[in-house]
Amino acid sequence: MNAYLLPKTVGDAWQTVPPVIQRHYAVQEGQGSSLVGVMTIAYPHFMLPLIGLISCFGGLVFRRGSNVHTRVEKTADTEGVLHWHRTLRFPDGKTAHFRSQMTYQTEHELIETIRYGFGIRLRAEAEDGRLVYRSQGHCWQGAGLRITLPDWLLLGTATISEQALSADSFRLDFTIRHPWWGETYSYRGDFRYAKTEVESKGVEPLPMA
Repeated sequence: MNAYLLPKTVGDAWQTVPPVIQRHYAVQEGQGSSLVGVMTIAYPHFMLPLIGLISCFGGLVFRRGSNVHTRVEKTADTEGVLHWHRTLRFPDGKTAHFRSQMTYQTEHELIETIRYGFGIRLRAEAEDGRLVYRSQGHCWQGAGLRITLPDWLLLGTATISEQALSADSFRLDFTIRHPWWGETYSYRGDFRYAKTEVESKGVEPLPMA
């Protein structure tokens, strides 16, 4: 098994991804990494029912907000699966959690799964010094079956971009856009690597300097 999931998925073009982003995914079996940052989460009011339903399956955070302090922790298991745990603290002190797992499928494609076998197919590529994911449909896996739904049946097509800002920080932009409804969900923010044990394990991440 390749030590790292994303180099295997992206292929030779991985070498064009900035080191600060490569490091983000350099998680071997039994290891972990931690990032801290501040995000803004937005979606239109008319999307509340659908986003609320999706959140029941562990997908997306069902709350808008700005200045949302966020910690992202990743670990890798013996099967090469990358496990994500995102902890978001809102200005009023309330927290939200978002967990998922990334699994290799073929070159340039992986699946990110949430609860109950639901997930999203993602195409991962290096583009102009950025790491970019684009959704290729949603899916449900169970009992040896896989059912795929086109993006337009839900919120639309997701695009995730990670762009280097410095040697130890990068900008994340996650946007879902529907062909009829426009932008239906987004979260954006700047992240850096946790430098101290307090930042790595504490409840509240520190903002970008």
